[in-house]
Amino acid sequence: MYPRLESRGDLLKMLDEMTESREKIVDRCRRLSDAQLLDPVYPGTWSVLQNLAHLAWAEAFMLAWIQQRPGTLRPEDRPSEPPTDLASVTTGLDEAHAAAIAFLKANPEAVLTEKCQYSRQGEQTVGGVFFHLVEHEIHHRAFITHKLARLEG
Repeated sequence: MYPRLESRGDLLKMLDEMTESREKIVDRCRRLSDAQLLDPVYPGTWSVLQNLAHLAWAEAFMLAWIQQRPGTLRPEDRPSEPPTDLASVTTGLDEAHAAAIAFLKANPEAVLTEKCQYSRQGEQTVGGVFFHLVEHEIHHRAFITHKLARLEG
């Protein structure tokens, strides 16, 4: 089980930090060529653009599980992968993030303690899935920022 985050204020601060970090990353990406954005840097790994597309998809995916609580998310209700051009990926990141923030603001803080199934991890809480969302972002951000530094020379 993921750790339970039960403070809406704390989560909103973390999501705000994610917003700021994503803006900086996207600004750096705009200075790269399409070929650079698609370069995996290390063979067999995802490119910067693939990582960003995955983050957009994953945030929407996690929120979809939360919205199905206490039930499970049917495969046909899972979000589709965003396209792999920077403009579409940026839109996907913004829309998924706005939906997560809107969910937190539209529900009482107690929603974070509600039971929620999440993928193969099984029973979690809504706060636990939000914890995973933040943890997942940090994991990918480390690789993205490292690869951006390599691509920028």
